[in-house]
Amino acid sequence: MTYKLFLTICSHWVIAAALLGCATNPVTGKSELSIIFESWELKTGKQHYLPMRQSQGGDYVADPQVQDYVRQVGNRLAAVSDRKLPYEFFVVNDGTANAWALPGGKIAIHRGLLTELKSEAELAAVLSHEIVHAAAKHGAKNMQRGMLLQSTIALAGAATENSNYTEYAEQAAELGATLIRTKYGRDAERESDLFGMNYMARAGYDPMGAVDLQQTFVNISRSRQSNALGALFASHPPSSERLASNRAHAATLPKGGERGTVSYQQTMQRLQITKPAYQAYEKATAAFAEADFATARALAKKAIKIEPNEAHFFGLLGDIASINDRLAAAQKNYRQAIRLNDRFFYSHLQSGLVSQELGELDAAKASLKRSIELLPTASAYNALGEIAESEGNIAQAKKYFAAASKDNGKTGQAALTSLIRLNAAANPGAYITTTLELSGSGEWIITLHNTAPRDFTGLKLVLAYADQNGRMRRQRLSLSGHISAQNRRRINSGLTVAASLYPPQVTVSEIQLLAN
Repeated sequence: MTYKLFLTICSHWVIAAALLGCATNPVTGKSELSIIFESWELKTGKQHYLPMRQSQGGDYVADPQVQDYVRQVGNRLAAVSDRKLPYEFFVVNDGTANAWALPGGKIAIHRGLLTELKSEAELAAVLSHEIVHAAAKHGAKNMQRGMLLQSTIALAGAATENSNYTEYAEQAAELGATLIRTKYGRDAERESDLFGMNYMARAGYDPMGAVDLQQTFVNISRSRQSNALGALFASHPPSSERLASNRAHAATLPKGGERGTVSYQQTMQRLQITKPAYQAYEKATAAFAEADFATARALAKKAIKIEPNEAHFFGLLGDIASINDRLAAAQKNYRQAIRLNDRFFYSHLQSGLVSQELGELDAAKASLKRSIELLPTASAYNALGEIAESEGNIAQAKKYFAAASKDNGKTGQAALTSLIRLNAAANPGAYITTTLELSGSGEWIITLHNTAPRDFTGLKLVLAYADQNGRMRRQRLSLSGHISAQNRRRINSGLTVAASLYPPQVTVSEIQLLAN
C-alpha cells in the first residue's frame, strides 16, 4: 500500500467517525448513534404518506365521522408526545387489520383494525404505539442500519445536510415504502408499548386499554385467526412476555383513565353494520379475478345495498363493465365512484382510460392527470404519452413515456418501446454505434452495436468517403434481417482501402423497431 493511499483511507475513516455522531433520543433519553437528519424523516414521511395510503385503498370516507374521530384521538395523544412533529392520522380503506407509521409522524390505521377494537382506549393504544415509533425514530434507525451496512467510507462525503447527504436521502426515500413492512426489533416494540402507555396516561386514557389490546392479539395469534391480523403481526408480533411487561407497566401508571367504550362503539357503529358489505366486496374481487363476472357483479350489487356510500363498490362494477367492453356503463360507474370519493386515484385512472378509448381526449387527459396527482402510475403516464403522440406533441409524449418506462411491469415496458420508437424515428443512429476495421483483403468491415433493449430491423447506412481523386462519394447499404437487442453484427461494406483515401464515415439513415 502506498503512503498516499494509506493517508486517503485514514482521512476517510476520520471523516466517517466524525459523521457518526451521537444524539439524545427525545423519547427514551438515551444517547444513540445518529446519522439521519430530521429533515430526512420529514421529507420521507411527506413524500410517501399519500402514495402509501393510495396504494392500499385510499382514505376511508364513506363515514366521515370515523376519520374525524381517529384524528381527534391521535391529536390528543400527539399533544403529549415527547417529540413535536407534524403528526397526521388517517384511516386507510382496507380490510386488513393493520396500522403503521412513517418517519416524521405520518400514521395510518386500517378500517379492518378499527372493527377489531372495542374501546377508545384500545384505539389510543394503537395510535400511541405508532406515535412512539415515529417520535423515537424507529423507522429512521432501521434505514440508518441499512445505510451503515452499505459503506461507512461512502458516508465520508456527506459532510453537511445540504451536500452529498442529499443524494443518500433521496435514495433512502425511494425505499421509504418498505418502512411500514419492516419488522421492528424487540427493543423498539417494547419502547413503543411502554412509552405509548405513558402517553395514554398523560392524555387521560386508561393504559389498561393497551393491555386489553395485547391480550386480544395474543389470543388471536394462538388461534387459527392469526391470518386476520397477519399484516400487523408481521411488524408488531405479540407475545405473552410482551403482555406481561405491559401489564406490569400499567400497574405503575395512574388509575382511572378514560376507556371510552360507549363513544367508540357508537362512532364505529356504521363500520360494524357495513362489515358484511366489505366481505361481499372481497368475495366479488376474488370472483372478478377468476373471470366469474356474473358472481362478481351480484356480490358488488349486494355490497352497494348495504353501503351505498362506498366508492370501491362502484369502481368494481366499472371494472366488470369495462372488461366486457360496455364502456358507457363502465364510465357511469367510475364517475359515481369519483362522486363518492374524489381523493382516490383508481377511479380517475380508469375513467381516463375509458375516455381515451371513447376518443374523449380532453376528458381523458384531465382524469389521468388527476390520478397522477394522487398516485403516479405507469398506466396513466403511458396513456398520456399515447394521447400526446396522437396529437402530434412528440416532445411531451417522450416525457410521458419516459416517466412510465421507469416501471418494470408490462405497461412500463410498453412505454419504453414507444419511447425507443420515437427516439429512433427522430435520430436513427441514437441506439446504433459503429466501428470500422480492415479485413485481410483490405475491405472495410463495419461492426454495428445495438445499445437498446429492443430489436431493430430495416437498418440502412450511408458511407461517406473521399475517392482516390479526393472527390466525396456516398454509398448506401441495407442490412438484411435484424439486429438483436444489445447485440453486435459485422457486415461487409464493399468498400476497399484502395477506393478511399480515408476511413469512411458511417451514418445510420433509417431504422425500425422489430415488431413483436
